[in-house]
Parts: sequence; structure tokens; C-alpha cells
Amino acid sequence: MISMKKIVAPALAMIISLTFNISKPLASTYEEAQINTNSLNVRSENNLNSNIITKVNSGQRYLILEEQEGWYKIKLNSSQEGWVSSQYSTKKQAIGVVKGNNVNVRNSNTTISESIAILNTGNEVTILEKNEDWYKVKMSDEQIGYIYHSLIDIKRDNMSVTRGSSDKLTKLYEVANSKLGSRYVWAASGPDTFDCSGFTRYVYKAGAGIELPHSSRSQSGLGTAVSKDELILGDLVFFHTGGSSRINHVGMYIGKGNFIHASSAKANVMVSNLSEGYYQKTYVCGRRVIK
Repeated sequence: MISMKKIVAPALAMIISLTFNISKPLASTYEEAQINTNSLNVRSENNLNSNIITKVNSGQRYLILEEQEGWYKIKLNSSQEGWVSSQYSTKKQAIGVVKGNNVNVRNSNTTISESIAILNTGNEVTILEKNEDWYKVKMSDEQIGYIYHSLIDIKRDNMSVTRGSSDKLTKLYEVANSKLGSRYVWAASGPDTFDCSGFTRYVYKAGAGIELPHSSRSQSGLGTAVSKDELILGDLVFFHTGGSSRINHVGMYIGKGNFIHASSAKANVMVSNLSEGYYQKTYVCGRRVIK
């Protein structure tokens, strides 16, 4: 005769095991959508009939939150999400940048596990997934390990910056990006409508506490000159548009040849590329206000 203890014990163990597996937090894969075309619509839902939130340009990368039926749900900034067609974007693995020296890479996601490598500020790793408070990463030598979440920043190709002033410059980007799609209104300087110099003035005040004059020509005299191939996130870029021979337009560089600006022609805040025909022809100079 089979003992009831022999039946109940394995069954109970199975229930406990199933319960543990169900309640255990699932790992989230970190992948980004790299945009492959200019002026790609970001929509409120994953269909062509939904509202257009803003537009994004080629080369920009955004964290993928969800994937459904040919669409990626992406994180535009800390407070805004939207959907882009996967037909015009490519899935890429996210890159993490280590912040802090002598950072341990461990063989499992616990502080008592063995350290398999030591990394320092600026070292880059490939983010494979996030599980609870740890990132699972792959290093340049192909080793795989875990780094505590607060010791990693997710790198954005459209937010390439030098170390040191990166926190302030990243804040500039977040403020500017949060205003994408806002309406262009001449002489306005926020918080919901802008002209070109009013937009850069608002971003610098809200993001860095720096007061800029409300004039693109006046702003072009600030800071230090920067060559076009040395531009970094936060640099101001200036143009002479509409047939003018003098500076009359300004935007803020965000990396990969892109800049964000309040466009009178498109009547909103948008991202454009310095290599596009019109802006390539009318580009005048770059100025660095934050060093």
C-alpha cells in the first residue's frame, strides 16, 4: 500500500515550486529601436489611424517597451511613450556605460557572488536583460556577468556626450525632448509654445539654470566656437534661413548629426539633421555654452 505521505510530500513540493516560479519577477530584455528614416511618425497606438505624437529621425535610438504586430512601443523620454513601425526601424541591443570606478561584475545577481571583473567610469557593456535590481551584461571580452542597476547608465546614440558635465547635458536633452511636437509661435518662450530662440532659452533655463537672451543672433555670441565635427549634446547650432545673410535660427545639437529646434516652417518643435540639404546649406556655426 502506498503511503499518503509519499503522495502528499512530492505534490506539496511541486505546488511550492510552482508558486515560487510564478511569483518570481521576470527578467526584461533591453533592446532599442534604431530609426532608419527621417520624419518617422510616432503614434499614440499601434495603428496608422491613431494620433501622431511627434516625429523621429534616422539614427536615433529608443528603448523598446513592447512589440506588437509590426510595431515597437518606444520610450521617448521619462514621461512620454509611443509606437513606431518596425518596417522603418531596426532592433538593436542596448549599451550600458559604467558610472564609478572599481565596479564589480559578478557571476550572479547578488552582492555575495564572486566578482569576475572590475570596470571603471566610461567602460561600455552590452545590456542583455534586467532582472530585479541587476543588469545582465556582456563585456568586450564576451564574458557575461551582472552589475547593480545604479552603477549603469543606458547609453543613447543620439545623446553622445563627454564625461564630467554629462548629467547636466542629459537634463538638457530630457527637457528638450519632452517638448517635441509643441507648437511654434513667434516670440514665445514656453512652456507650451516656442519660437526658435525661445525654445533654446527655455531648455537651458529649465535644464541647466542658465539664462540665454531671447534672440538667435545674441545667443550666437555666447560660449566658445565649436567646429561642426566636434559638436556634442547641448551645443547650440545656428543658421541663416529664409534667404537671410545673417543668423536668424537656432537649435540644440543632440548627437549623430541631429538637432532639436522650434521650426517655423513645420510649425512645431522637431528633430532635423545637419546633413539635410536645407540645413546643410544654411548652417553657420556651433557654440558650446556648457563645458
